[in-house]
Amino acid sequence: MEPIIRQKEIPGGKLTAWEGYLTIQYVSMWRDKLIGLNLSPGSKYSIDLSRIQRIDTAGIQFLIFTKMFCDEKHIHLTILNHSIAVLKMYDVLGLVSFFGDKIKVSKEQAGEFEFAYGTRKEPNGSF
Repeated sequence: MEPIIRQKEIPGGKLTAWEGYLTIQYVSMWRDKLIGLNLSPGSKYSIDLSRIQRIDTAGIQFLIFTKMFCDEKHIHLTILNHSIAVLKMYDVLGLVSFFGDKIKVSKEQAGEFEFAYGTRKEPNGSF
């Protein structure tokens, strides 16, 4: 599924919603769309990933590229509403802390992942 980036202006930057497959077949198209957004240094850039249906390691590498690109340009990046597909890749690759964004999962979904953000309470002294 070809990439779609919906965008709207917000105070100080842009909010985008990414939709489609973030996979090796489409990474170059995603890159072109990202560069075409003409993000300004010092601005805010938010990405909603709730409509990413499929992601592979090339897609994860592209998200890492996006983070590094924004850091280099001094753009404040926030990734929001991660889809289950994205969360599964984050979990398998141990990338939750690398990106550092807030992760929201339902109680039903919390058991599917190794990471826990207040979704599980461990007894004192256990790991």
